[in-house]
Amino acid sequence: MPIHSLKYNSKTLLIISLLLTLTGIIFILAAKFIGSIAIRIAILIFLGFLVLNIKMTYSYISNKERLNYIIAFSASVLGLIKPEFTMLLIGIIILCFVLPPYINIIKSGNYSDMVSLIINGTGILFAFYCIINSKAALNTVIIIIGIILTISGCLLLYNTLTSE
Repeated sequence: MPIHSLKYNSKTLLIISLLLTLTGIIFILAAKFIGSIAIRIAILIFLGFLVLNIKMTYSYISNKERLNYIIAFSASVLGLIKPEFTMLLIGIIILCFVLPPYINIIKSGNYSDMVSLIINGTGILFAFYCIINSKAALNTVIIIIGIILTISGCLLLYNTLTSE
């Protein structure tokens, strides 16, 4: 359903667009604090689910699964103390996912899928950026989200003001 067929009050759209713009500006200006807080909140939620899952299934799981729980718990506590560690881990995981297909494309010499080649190449660059400078990578991601929110808010504000 197109947005033009929805009946919204122009004041509501005006408030939403201003909130999006303001939120984007706050994300851009306070990227350092927002990134650390967001990761810590996500890790706390993950730890809550992890502890609940361990409590409910501990007597039924194997030793290998218990070891996996211990590793996940340790990594979460470390990520809670140093949120940059999370970006380092994300960089390693991204590298593990995008490097093999990129190497296969290069080995085969079939460059017909340029979109896949560009996406995998960008993924490799971002993964190295996360691994080498994880703190700056976290700030960069938050700034990019802030830019997207600001642009979306400004476009919605423009659309709201011109459609009246």
